[in-house]
Amino acid sequence: MSGIAAPAAPETMQIVLTAEQGNLVIAALAECPFKLVYELIGKLNRQANDAGGRAAAGKYACLLTADELKLVLNALGNLPYHQVHALVHALQLQVGLEHVAGAVKKRPKGTR
Repeated sequence: MSGIAAPAAPETMQIVLTAEQGNLVIAALAECPFKLVYELIGKLNRQANDAGGRAAAGKYACLLTADELKLVLNALGNLPYHQVHALVHALQLQVGLEHVAGAVKKRPKGTR
């Protein structure tokens, strides 16, 4: 038996999105380099499809790793503030401000 341990699976967290919020996340990710986001976009689409009618009618749960959440928040940070502020605030409330504080990059005033 080998002494090499299998890598631990990354810890996941659950976030709850409305269909509109999910669409906004996908739109933000679509502006990022494809090779960075294609797996995450597919994962989010699968989770929304698995939720079926719940996703279209209301809210549904998504499981994300911390790295995936950071990618989502960075992508949202590249969109205009007025489009994303409510969603970013909702995500902060769901995962706790301490997890999100370092994930969103601050931009100088006057930028998108």
